[in-house]
Amino acid sequence: MTSSSIRTPRLQLLVSAIAFGLFANIALAQDTSSAVGGKVTDAEGNAVAGATVEVLHVPSGTRKVVTTDANGRYSTRGLRVGPGFEFSVTKDGLEPVKQSDVELRLGEVGTVNLVMGAEETTLSEVVVTGTRLGDTFDPNKMGAGTTVTREQIDNLPSINRSIEDYVRLDPRLVQVDKERGGISAAGQNNRYNNITIDGVSTNDEFGLNDSGLPALNQPISLDAIEELSIGVSSYDVSQSDFTGANINAVTKSGTNDIKGTVYAVYRTNSWVGDNREGVEFRGFDDEQTYGFTLGGPILQDRLFFFLNYEEFERSSPAPSVVPERTSGNRRCSSQPAPVIARVLSCCLALQKLTLTVTRPAPAGAP
Repeated sequence: MTSSSIRTPRLQLLVSAIAFGLFANIALAQDTSSAVGGKVTDAEGNAVAGATVEVLHVPSGTRKVVTTDANGRYSTRGLRVGPGFEFSVTKDGLEPVKQSDVELRLGEVGTVNLVMGAEETTLSEVVVTGTRLGDTFDPNKMGAGTTVTREQIDNLPSINRSIEDYVRLDPRLVQVDKERGGISAAGQNNRYNNITIDGVSTNDEFGLNDSGLPALNQPISLDAIEELSIGVSSYDVSQSDFTGANINAVTKSGTNDIKGTVYAVYRTNSWVGDNREGVEFRGFDDEQTYGFTLGGPILQDRLFFFLNYEEFERSSPAPSVVPERTSGNRRCSSQPAPVIARVLSCCLALQKLTLTVTRPAPAGAP
């Protein structure tokens, strides 16, 4: 009895530790943040060791401080994605340097090199204009891919409000079917893609939808997505489970300013034209989407919240079998009956903790 009572908790603890390790590996397999690195030199090109580099995200006030090594290099990870970063470097005996309006992208390692001048040297104002080199031959890139920023999402219209309309900004991805959806990468089957949101898999495990998503509409509202990363031929060992495209979306987080939006979208079948044979479109009667977003600080410069609620409603015709009796014989007639499918999506983010609640469509929905 004594031996059994001691071993059971240890076994449970061991199983819990293994399970935690497995889920941790799955969560870390996809990028949900950005990283940056670079080199600090003086005016003569010599490496500056021991310099203090501060990376500040201006909208949220979050910052990271690192020190350059003997070769003048620094690096830091776990940063937010998007624009609004400010870099400043200081060291005794040298003039402080600051660089603003830096944008970091999802799953990529940005490069920001800083040059410090002698503190006792006073120069007149010098204006330098240049063009930033492209990221095509960046040594930190892990294969071919494309990043879709929030600015691009805001500027590009989408009828279905689906990530499928945005991942096609990568020329290697095409839509398989205009009506049913589905994305093919480099000619691969659309079932071979891996779709994740904040590193969590959101694939259609049962193969019910051509879009590859597990819901009638996508499980996370488009207004809750900060950035998209599309990898086609990535050779990063931390990414797996795909032979087509690896599509990773990262959700928004709050800032020091309280911000919110309210939106609504309405569609009806009368706005859709007939096909080439003149057959009227009967895919749905009408669709409506409405929701709101709200984000702000809980603790200034430290803890933030982001809340998104969206409801999608579709009314579409479906057959209804009604029994009839004619001349003493029983028969069934098929009559159209309206079916309403509702999908609720609620996203609550505290820093990067995301909770999604979805109410599936009722029985009989298409």
